[in-house]
Amino acid sequence: MLSDLRQLVTHCCFREAAQVMVAGFFLSATASALAAPGPLQNPASLFRITFKTNDVIAFIGGADVAAAQHSGHLEALLAIAFRDLRLRFRNFGWEGDTVYSQPRDVGFLSLKANLERAGVTVVFSQLGRAEALDATATEKKFISAYNHFLQDFTGSGVRFILVTPPPFEAARPPIPDLSSKNSRLSAYVRAIRGLAASRGLPVIDLFSALRSPGPDTPRLTDNGLQLSPQGHAAVAAACLRELGMARIADATGPANLPGVWPNAEFETVRRAVIEKNRLWFNYSRPQNWAFLGGDRITQPSSHDHRDQSVRWFPAEMEKFVPLITRAESAIKAAAARTTTP
Repeated sequence: MLSDLRQLVTHCCFREAAQVMVAGFFLSATASALAAPGPLQNPASLFRITFKTNDVIAFIGGADVAAAQHSGHLEALLAIAFRDLRLRFRNFGWEGDTVYSQPRDVGFLSLKANLERAGVTVVFSQLGRAEALDATATEKKFISAYNHFLQDFTGSGVRFILVTPPPFEAARPPIPDLSSKNSRLSAYVRAIRGLAASRGLPVIDLFSALRSPGPDTPRLTDNGLQLSPQGHAAVAAACLRELGMARIADATGPANLPGVWPNAEFETVRRAVIEKNRLWFNYSRPQNWAFLGGDRITQPSSHDHRDQSVRWFPAEMEKFVPLITRAESAIKAAAARTTTP
């Protein structure tokens, strides 16, 4: 049955349609939910996500999510899997972001305001890994904060997918062995699944999918914490499998240490994604923010030298937009040329 459903999903993904129902996703998420205690007794109606034509999909979270834009694996696979839906992707990951706070510089828009400005319709929310390292916090405090975070988007129309963090790994001395933190992280994962059930949200359970690697499975990290390029490839593949699209995940071939796929067509898409994300990063996280919108906008150098009433940085930044659009067209063209199973 699962095989039939996956074939159905794969077939649906390549039809020109207004929306796609990811059947394999339901089975995977439901199986995870049934293994959890507490409120997850009847999860059948809880794990549903619909991707629509022209959706703008955002990735939010801490350092793992922020780094993923520079590897491009997950976005490339999603761009290929849903290539007929003309999806756009925006990475809003920020080092240090947690459910408790998402600090930004003076004058910088909040995460919610930035999502609204970008027209985001779907959010992949991956939080909990950094929080699990805080031994002074509790699961109750974490879930309360996560619930409050999600509550802030009530009525916005944004559809959330909760993504559990990947596991920690052991590292060679003198780096601390973080794998001992997985028992605590697993409790946070159960709490995330419980929160998703209470809100009727889908879950992609990376923690469970990657917790027990096989003998030939590459490491996710170099130091137990930060994902390597090869680790980002493994996480992306696990995500696609959670979505019931193992064939697409397997079509890449095993990524090497720098994260390069042997499938040349898929690798071309990934490279196009990396280029687009470079432009998006420079546009969404400008290095010279103090002069653009921070605490130095009154400085003479923040204004046109010919007319001090004109602030020229904002107009200059908007020149990134057509470059990003052009880069997205390159991604779509590359994805359309891929041979998929």
